[in-house]
Amino acid sequence: MSDSATDAHEGEVNRQDDRQLELLAPAGDEAALKAALNAGADAVYFGLTVLNARRRARNFTYDQLSATVAAIHAGGARAYLTLNVDIAEKELEIAARVLEAARAAGCDAILVRDPALLALRAAFPELEYHFSTQNCVTNSADVAASAVLGATRTVLAREMDLTEIAAASAVPGVETEVFVQGALCFSVSGRCLLSSWVGGRSGNRGQCASPCRVPWSIDDQSAGTPLSMRDLSAIDRLEDLRKAGVRSLKIEGRMKNAAWVSRAVSLYRRALAGQDPQELAAEAERLGAYTGRALTSAYLDGERAGLTGASGRSSSAESPPDVNEEEFISTAESRSRERSVYNLEIMVEPKGIEIRCNCAGIEDAWTIPKTVIHRPHKAVSVETVFQRLADEPLHGCSISGMSTNDPEFLLVPRAVNAVISRISKTVQRGQKNRSELTTVKLPPAVQEVIRKPMRYPGSQTPLGAPPDRVRIDFQSLDDFLGSIRPAGGAVVDGIKAGQLRSARSICRRVPLVVSLPSVFFEKDIDDIRALLAECARVNQTVEVNSWGGWHLAKEAGVRMEGGPGLAVLNSLAAYALAKSGIESVTVSLEGDRKQLEELTARCPLPTSLYVFARPPLMISRAQPPEEMVNQMLADRRDTLLSSRCEHGLWVLRPDEPLDLRNVENERIRVKHLVVDLTGSPDPVYEWERSPGRGKPAFHFNYDRGLD
Repeated sequence: MSDSATDAHEGEVNRQDDRQLELLAPAGDEAALKAALNAGADAVYFGLTVLNARRRARNFTYDQLSATVAAIHAGGARAYLTLNVDIAEKELEIAARVLEAARAAGCDAILVRDPALLALRAAFPELEYHFSTQNCVTNSADVAASAVLGATRTVLAREMDLTEIAAASAVPGVETEVFVQGALCFSVSGRCLLSSWVGGRSGNRGQCASPCRVPWSIDDQSAGTPLSMRDLSAIDRLEDLRKAGVRSLKIEGRMKNAAWVSRAVSLYRRALAGQDPQELAAEAERLGAYTGRALTSAYLDGERAGLTGASGRSSSAESPPDVNEEEFISTAESRSRERSVYNLEIMVEPKGIEIRCNCAGIEDAWTIPKTVIHRPHKAVSVETVFQRLADEPLHGCSISGMSTNDPEFLLVPRAVNAVISRISKTVQRGQKNRSELTTVKLPPAVQEVIRKPMRYPGSQTPLGAPPDRVRIDFQSLDDFLGSIRPAGGAVVDGIKAGQLRSARSICRRVPLVVSLPSVFFEKDIDDIRALLAECARVNQTVEVNSWGGWHLAKEAGVRMEGGPGLAVLNSLAAYALAKSGIESVTVSLEGDRKQLEELTARCPLPTSLYVFARPPLMISRAQPPEEMVNQMLADRRDTLLSSRCEHGLWVLRPDEPLDLRNVENERIRVKHLVVDLTGSPDPVYEWERSPGRGKPAFHFNYDRGLD
């Protein structure tokens, strides 16, 4: 305690000497907040119990917000509130109330992801907007876009090297922020669907279950943990970042407790104050030792190999006796003190499994069929389901009452995921039912903006109608259009400037949309500009899939559609994209049935819905282990992923496609129903194949719900 107190004091003395580099600390609860301030943080980022990218942290309630901001300001620091998730249609009012609450409490900035918040920007001039790393900001065009859209700061992707960071930081009118300590993801942030795919717990909604950290196999042989990244530590690179023009150094860790936050902030405060970073390296190792993963800053040097897997430590980096996971991560005991609880009953009856969940007056009851267990070693008992829920609070809410008449009854993993997803949705509704945010009064101007979107009259094709549009790679375009001529057109990936004339000739009377990549880096900008110049010359429509792509396309003066990389989950996001010059939008692949119904009923632009796809579940700049390249990976749930290099990045796609072609729903009406054949082994066959043959089609989140 004496060492940390001394460190905190030294940090306070030296804080004014290095104001040009802000030290930004995480706070997942009140104790971590106090630790961050005492250790010398210049700013603190935190979230409420709703709509933030770390919803499994304890977070802060609305009635704590004003006192929390006041405490941060009293400590001489700035307060940044996270609102950095995809927002569903029914959550728009809650999101607006969070903005109003943040304004009233005096928050300095809001971290944002969803385009809907851009539509509300003018109503909250007191709040700075910071573009979250969830926006996949990987180049200077992305940063320039954020400045045009009203952001004062942008959080850069962790995968960028120092040269790229310098280019991004040179964009006028906007600051840059980089991560310097904490976890790394295999996928570029904002471009991962893996957790959502395997269980409906979306990282883009703050519920990532970290399936990349688990063991995988290749051909039934263990492949270790090839998707599990080393942890980040840049304690010895702060001067490099300063010279690159970075404004803020961010410590990742809202799931960490006060002890970890105190040590991390103190460590970086001392480094900024001039202590030799080599002397601090061992302390940084101890800070990350509890994960069992080695530390790296290799991305800053453009190194991308050897960053995944077991990442064993040297003996000198072994965890000291006083460092372990329990010290730094919330324990079961602390989780049992959560503010809210829910009750669950699972009864095995002759006609099925009856489930009842109650939270804060919201009750849901449903029955699922019994399933034949073909692989007992992979099945999950009801008792295990209860234990899992006891270990992991849902939306900050702990399970209280649990009852069953058959604790040993086995469920298949997919049924377990569906049950937990539905329980989570019930808990979330209960939390909202008790939320103090409902007392926040919205200004009339904000209410008017939220009410504004109305369904585009031309979106009249119901789910269940034949698909009318294809998405395909340029290399497969000629063969496909030789057999199939979709009336709604072809969205084509991978076209270069010199290939545009050929693509237009192949398409002839089939409408062509040229797709821009969802992830690109500084070296790719010149090629994209060349392609856009050709598109502008012949009046060719393009599909934009990132804010940087939007900025370059707008600069070129071409017509724009919004693709899966800028997919929407609410009508206000579509309205914001329309205001930015985008003429049509794509519905989020992650949406469940209810969310799709609510969105498409009010979407003001022509809308595309993907009804067949093997979407990129991860897009990575990390070089995977050689044994994983072009191989099929499998986890314990039999999730199969293929890995291959696509346009210079590593992409993991599922073996089993999303297929909604046999689903009929008159409530979901769009302009285009799209079949995505990118990565398909036989595009013509898969377009013509009738769905539902063989095993049941996989509907992704449509039936089980998106958490």
